[in-house]
Amino acid sequence: MTKLTYVPVLRYRAQERKTLTSTTISSKIVPLIEIITEKLKSNSKKDAISQLIEDTTFLNTKIMLDFPMYITLKKQTQPTVITFLQPILANPNTRINLFKDPRIISESHRIIPVLTYNPYSPTIAGQLTNQSQKLRSDYSQQSFRIFQHHFDQAIQELSNIVTDQDIVMFDIDETSHTHAAFKRMYTALNQLSSSVGCEIVLIRSAIPSDLTNVGLDNGKIVYEADNSILTEYKKLGFSAFGDYCGVKKDDLTKGGRISPGYIIYSWKDNSYYGFKGVLEDASSFERVLVPALLKSSVWRESSTSHMATCLGCSTIEKIHLKQKKGNAQPEWKGFACGHYLYTMEEFL
Repeated sequence: MTKLTYVPVLRYRAQERKTLTSTTISSKIVPLIEIITEKLKSNSKKDAISQLIEDTTFLNTKIMLDFPMYITLKKQTQPTVITFLQPILANPNTRINLFKDPRIISESHRIIPVLTYNPYSPTIAGQLTNQSQKLRSDYSQQSFRIFQHHFDQAIQELSNIVTDQDIVMFDIDETSHTHAAFKRMYTALNQLSSSVGCEIVLIRSAIPSDLTNVGLDNGKIVYEADNSILTEYKKLGFSAFGDYCGVKKDDLTKGGRISPGYIIYSWKDNSYYGFKGVLEDASSFERVLVPALLKSSVWRESSTSHMATCLGCSTIEKIHLKQKKGNAQPEWKGFACGHYLYTMEEFL
């Protein structure tokens, strides 16, 4: 098996699902998939667990499955997200019951449970240990997602439960990985990896959540987005790195206005370039954004084979040729996600 290098964090929604099912990836990439609703659509016949199992059967790699606890539920949060996550946040043992689902256990050779905690909870004492002990007989390989909040308690518990098959992920949200406060935490994680033999992964959201499409300049580098973790995770002692696969970690709220925009990743610069249309004008995706993108230097970086088989780039080319409509805002997030994942498989 190829050594783990990259962990794309994918919320299990329509566009991320399309990226996952349309991109061929190898075992150097292990997606971390977050189920955040009971179903992908309210009228779906299958629940998210059944659909995910079906969608990932063809993958040439394992997946990590999380029912996340770090998401803060607000009045504006999508109702389906609140309905699904509220019981999990109220009672962490709910996650254990979800992982005890026979459908998931039957796929334990390729689905790795993510054991975690609510970083904003007053205490997490015993939570990781409890989850691990109750699930170890069903899952010989486990993954752990920890945060800077409650780090000391988490690392203490991990030292007693982690095995050499396991994966420990340190999620630092949007905080710079160079922050001085992380130095001792990196040391502790390196010591854990050395003593146990587990893999350690540094996860950071590269694109700030407050970045808006309105603030983008066509064809210019988005300096607010920092992807330097890709070139520095090894120096910090980590086995692999993770991020949100070329898109923002959004706050899962309802509605929002039409703001045509696109952020595309450049392997050459290890940077993101921004493009935008006209606010509240969906037709400007095709009229303004696509022409600007196709004239740009970052667009010309990709190979002919990339353009032909990458979900994002091949679809944008079809929009340019008037073979497909390109005015649906959510799809553009899928294009960015698909391009980034394809690029990671291509060059890592």
